Amino acid sequence: MADLIRSNKYRQYSDQKVLRLFSDAPKGEALHFLQVEIDVRGLKDEADQFSESAKPKATHSPWYYLFYLLLFVLFIGRFGSQLF
Repeated sequence: MADLIRSNKYRQYSDQKVLRLFSDAPKGEALHFLQVEIDVRGLKDEADQFSESAKPKATHSPWYYLFYLLLFVLFIGRFGSQLF
């Protein structure tokens, strides 16, 4: 394997911290050096599992739906007589 340039910053981090930083969707230079660290340390499987478990849920909070329901009710209350 060719010698890879490793970042001293990421080299001193623990495996857990590297995985956590990688799951935060880094960009550019940070992404490159984190990928190098994951490859060198052999953390590819753990990175895949960690990033899948760290993904946010795709649904909204119930407060989100209640807020828009309230707005809809206020809209109907204000313009209901003109609509019907």
